[in-house]
Amino acid sequence: MDRLIKSKKRIIAAGIIGNVIEYYDFALIGFLAVMMGKLFFPSTDPFLSLLGSFGAFAAGMIMRPVGALIFGHIGDRVSRRTALMSSLIMMALPTFLIGFLPTYAQIGMMAPILLVLLRMIQGLSVGGEYASSIVYLVEQSSPKRQNLYGSFVSVGAKIGMALGSGFCGALLWYIGADAMGEWGWRVPFWGSIVIAAAGLYLRRNLTDNYEPSEDKTVPIVAILRHHRREFWQFLTIASAIWVFYYTVFIYLPIWLEGSAGLSKAQAGQINTLSIVVGVIFIPLMAMVADSIGSLRLMRLTAITLAISVYPLFYWMSVGGYWGSLGGTIGLVVLLCAFQAPIFASTVNALRYHGYRASFTAVILGSAAGIIGGITPAMMTSITQLSGNPYAPSYVIAVASAIGWIVLRRVPA
Repeated sequence: MDRLIKSKKRIIAAGIIGNVIEYYDFALIGFLAVMMGKLFFPSTDPFLSLLGSFGAFAAGMIMRPVGALIFGHIGDRVSRRTALMSSLIMMALPTFLIGFLPTYAQIGMMAPILLVLLRMIQGLSVGGEYASSIVYLVEQSSPKRQNLYGSFVSVGAKIGMALGSGFCGALLWYIGADAMGEWGWRVPFWGSIVIAAAGLYLRRNLTDNYEPSEDKTVPIVAILRHHRREFWQFLTIASAIWVFYYTVFIYLPIWLEGSAGLSKAQAGQINTLSIVVGVIFIPLMAMVADSIGSLRLMRLTAITLAISVYPLFYWMSVGGYWGSLGGTIGLVVLLCAFQAPIFASTVNALRYHGYRASFTAVILGSAAGIIGGITPAMMTSITQLSGNPYAPSYVIAVASAIGWIVLRRVPA
């Protein structure tokens, strides 16, 4: 029994470590967005600098579907283990190298170009890492715990975000804003190498009982030919979730500064605390999904979110620090209930194992990469152009309502 428990723990740790690295980097981009905008996309207009920083973020995210196609195919046609090992190595190196990049003041236009190129390489590998780990964990779990095991990927993501946000916040407090803007911003990127080394250690003896089939059909071709309905349904649902996700964890700290009147330190503190809440509630909501059903929980959450997102944004805008904290926690709990069941649900949407890695990778890679990737820049733009601080809540409400409509049509 002890050996079995240790084996399961190793499977979970090996499965989630790549997402720790991935979202550690995302937290750095979110926390340092304003600072890196000034360093790599200087402008007399702070809005344009911030938009440039989020544009670099989006460039990497848009590469995720390409990486999803490549590593999903490797996972289906070669092995889950090969996809996991290769994507981890390819993902860790660019994060580390960003810490060595010269700024715009040092080399001009080459600085943002190099930043975008490294972000694109990251995005390519992340597109395979995320889905490969989801499929691996779900397939290694018992039928009654598939949502729980699938949710550990998101736990890893939130651990990575907590590490990144917490590290940046502690460093900012210790060295001050001036030093952070001069050289301190590099340190968190260098720190990623420690997590990468831990990942390679955990995955060195990764077990994988998946055996590729003799079917020579390219998985994504077969999916689009025979499973179009499932593909578009789950892509729509996942897109609604990731619009919400990247608003809460990437854009919201910026919104709290601009629209709720908080300081950068207060917004960063709330962001870190909200991630900790996410780490707790993701597995709890996954267990609820295992108990009452994945689709049922997502339907209930989607309609609840569509109704309640505006009041929560309003509460944050007028409630000061404690109102912002309470509203953010409310959003995070809803996000966990919406997101926790999507992982196992997407993997199990296809009964045939030979297409699962590609199906999951392309859907989640496209939803997170294309839709989620442009979300921070989109939310920044619509808030600025409309002059309405509640504009992001309208986008989330519409996306959630669409997700609810589609979820009602997915067979149980």
